[in-house]
Amino acid sequence: MVRLLKIELRKALSSKTFWILSGLYMLVIATVLFGVQGFLDNIVSSTGNDSPVDIPSVSVYRLPDIWHNLTFIAGFFKIILAVIIIITITNEYAYKTIRQNIIAGLSRADFLKSKVLFIFLISLSATVLLLILGLILGFINTIQPDFSGITEKMIFLPAYLLEVFSYLCFAFMVGFLVKRSGIAIGLMLLYAFIIEPVINYRLPSGFEGYMPLKSINNLIDIPNTALMQLFGVQFRNYISLSDVILVLAYTTLFLLISHLVLKKRDL
Repeated sequence: MVRLLKIELRKALSSKTFWILSGLYMLVIATVLFGVQGFLDNIVSSTGNDSPVDIPSVSVYRLPDIWHNLTFIAGFFKIILAVIIIITITNEYAYKTIRQNIIAGLSRADFLKSKVLFIFLISLSATVLLLILGLILGFINTIQPDFSGITEKMIFLPAYLLEVFSYLCFAFMVGFLVKRSGIAIGLMLLYAFIIEPVINYRLPSGFEGYMPLKSINNLIDIPNTALMQLFGVQFRNYISLSDVILVLAYTTLFLLISHLVLKKRDL
């Protein structure tokens, strides 16, 4: 496995596009997560001036709620990581490196394993980045944080890891099927923001949560802030085992489709 991962890292680290998009992702995540509290404070302040009801402030960074808050917010930006994965796999076809790897003795199964390992590494790196940012912001904004306060809701971090990994496996499958980066990225965006939402809208009530990307996004629900509670709106503040099982099933399906395509396709 180490050998396969080294092969993938050698390809990725030599790509300017990989470095640019990775840097963009880290910059966006850090900027958004460090700035979201000020943004919400401005909204609450401006809304409260015109509202007859006292609008409560929303604390995003307080431990242990920070893990739920940050993983939910970060979930909106996994699309950048998905673009990295699509470009990575489509470049294999554009530059014929996939054929060179196979000719050099790498089996098709090993090639697929190397890509899955790379996807997992990207997902894990995104999670570790979120952990570091969460600890920094949590310690700064929490009075006398203790061990239980730090770890109480950390279950959202592995849930975020699964969310990103599954989403990137979907992107990998799309890139694998299409082989052209521009078209693959366009199709992924079209499906994510138009096709699946339209299908969800037309599905009977209660069935929309079973669509692939909807189920992935459902892993981490909207946090129950004081503002939500003011309006009597309650969201799930835990990770549902049924959602985890469904996402794992879809992840397996994405990888199985990719495996079948790789097995049957001429390189």
